[in-house]
Amino acid sequence: PQRPIPGTATMTWQPDLGDDAPWVPPEPPEQLLAGPVASVLGASASAAKALLRSLWEGDVEEAEIEDKAFSDCRYLSCKNVGLSLRLRPPGDMGRVDVAFLYGEGADGYSAYSAGPLPAGLAWGDRSRGVVLRLGEPSDKFGGGRIPTGIAYETLGLDVHFQNCSWEDASNPIKFLSLYVAVDQSLGMCAKCAKQAKFRCSQCRRCSYCSSACQKEDWARHKEACASLSACTSMAPARSAAGAAGAAAIGAAAALLPSGGAASMVGLAPAGVAEEDEVSAPALDA
Repeated sequence: PQRPIPGTATMTWQPDLGDDAPWVPPEPPEQLLAGPVASVLGASASAAKALLRSLWEGDVEEAEIEDKAFSDCRYLSCKNVGLSLRLRPPGDMGRVDVAFLYGEGADGYSAYSAGPLPAGLAWGDRSRGVVLRLGEPSDKFGGGRIPTGIAYETLGLDVHFQNCSWEDASNPIKFLSLYVAVDQSLGMCAKCAKQAKFRCSQCRRCSYCSSACQKEDWARHKEACASLSACTSMAPARSAAGAAGAAAIGAAAALLPSGGAASMVGLAPAGVAEEDEVSAPALDA
């Protein structure tokens, strides 16, 4: 199982406690993983199999471990344990990059019960309760004909629900995906930790998911923005040097065998404007 293409529907079941009691997302839990899966990420295939066998309640030698390899990954699964592990690359050198914990009956799996679920979740939780516990997700996916799901990428957790409607506030959890948490400074909004789509056009260092988050964060960011912008002001000089470097690269590429220039693509001139910028807010915002 992999995360579907992110959906565009709006979640209508986010907490609404009224004007007198504004909802404040709780702090992320300090310990996301616990129990047998606490150290499974990054494990080798042999270690992953050993973990699945150790969780098998019957004879270890009779543990029913499914081993399926694909072109880009490999899955080691034990349905009676409620656990599936994805490894990349698919060969012997593969390491676990995602652990899937299943609820009862999901895709023929028994409910994972070998240890506590991450972030204090329980299989009886519903979609609204998940958001109340963990706060607004950084991403969402599914909807229409695809079961919905929400991501908490700074926690390394995706929550997959059973039903397809974003209107369903009582959507049961189907399974959980656990992976290495994403550093908020890498492609995440500096304000809300959602996936960033824009960058401050003054400093070009701070990323945001929307202009609304940028404006809300301006009081915090403006001092750092000034110093970062001073560094960015050297871009014209770098661009000129980059242009000269590009010419030299072009001349060198002409002397290379066919395809040689492609290996030098990482040396593209500096100072090229990205397409994902957004203007910084006015100083009086």
